[in-house]
Amino acid sequence: MENRHREENGNFDMRAIRTVAVGVGLFFVAALALQYSDQLFAALGLAWIAVMPLLLGCVFAFLVNLIMARLERVYFPRSTKKIVASSRRIVCLVGSFLIIGAVIAVIVNLVLPELKASTGVIKTGVAKVAGDFYGWASQNLDSIMGSIDSASLENLERSFTDLMASLSNGDSSSVMSMLESVFSTAGSILHNVFAVVVALVFCLYILLDKERVVKGANSALDLFMPAPAAASVRRAAHVANQAFSRFITGQCIEAVILGTLCAIGMGIFGMPYAVAIGACVGLTALVPVFGAWLGGAIGFLVILTVDPMQAVWFIVFLIVLQQLETHLIYPNVVGASVGLPGIWVFSAVLVGGALFGVLGMFLGVPAVATIRTLAIEHATTVRERRAEEKAGEA
Repeated sequence: MENRHREENGNFDMRAIRTVAVGVGLFFVAALALQYSDQLFAALGLAWIAVMPLLLGCVFAFLVNLIMARLERVYFPRSTKKIVASSRRIVCLVGSFLIIGAVIAVIVNLVLPELKASTGVIKTGVAKVAGDFYGWASQNLDSIMGSIDSASLENLERSFTDLMASLSNGDSSSVMSMLESVFSTAGSILHNVFAVVVALVFCLYILLDKERVVKGANSALDLFMPAPAAASVRRAAHVANQAFSRFITGQCIEAVILGTLCAIGMGIFGMPYAVAIGACVGLTALVPVFGAWLGGAIGFLVILTVDPMQAVWFIVFLIVLQQLETHLIYPNVVGASVGLPGIWVFSAVLVGGALFGVLGMFLGVPAVATIRTLAIEHATTVRERRAEEKAGEA
């Protein structure tokens, strides 16, 4: 008994020493981070720029795999022919991209012509207003000039003279500033295009050999983590994958329902561009709860070019439809898909949007679903262990 007591005390002392050592190390690292915070943030910024295309490629691969995995389950799954097995991955991958491209093409063909037509109407209206204003100004030129005092005219003339003098003297700071802004914008656009291209290439590599990628991730977990921790990470990744997959599926179903209801309702009330605006509302509804308002704003501007009163009634109709969608359709469709009650879905969207904006709205529901599932599993395990301990004591 005494030896056991000494062994327990020795283990406790070692745990205390490790805890103190870890605490001192973390304090030292935090002090260094505060001392060299500028360099640390600069290094983190460079690392983010380098890693961002790869992370974006992982996101693309996850989304495309939602379609590809379903295609692989229906592409002659019981066939034993070698040509079928060897072609399954590439055929399903190409089919996934063709489906995505077809959906985008349909939406663009529905929405873009109407936007072009409404843009032409807006341009015509602006030109008419400008012409009317010019005619009015020409007829009332004398009264307009009379209302402007001489001091204002002298200040305007002096400003124009100073501007011309600065340009003639070679003061090109404003021109250089404009050129810098243009080159900065062009560089940013090129960087983003390059990042998307790299992300798509990385996405293809992941999807073409996804089994080996998963096997490599499991090997890394086994190499760098203890077995219990690796098992916990695998379980968390499995739950998160299910939650995000079901959430995206439910979000797409909800967007289709909302866009269809919008188009049908506009058709019943005789509003113009019903199909195009319904498609636009459905597309923007992929952003949870509040995304459809962006499509509603576009629809309002399009209808405004045809009939301002109908544009007002469209906003009223959209408000009613949004109330139906927010309180009935979205919590039940998306909540049922991820296994969350409606109140949890609504709270996750609100809190996620308040903390992280649009990205928080989109990721809040699957993140909460993942945490809730893991918490329930952990609570169940704890209750079972306590019940076993009580049974052993009895």
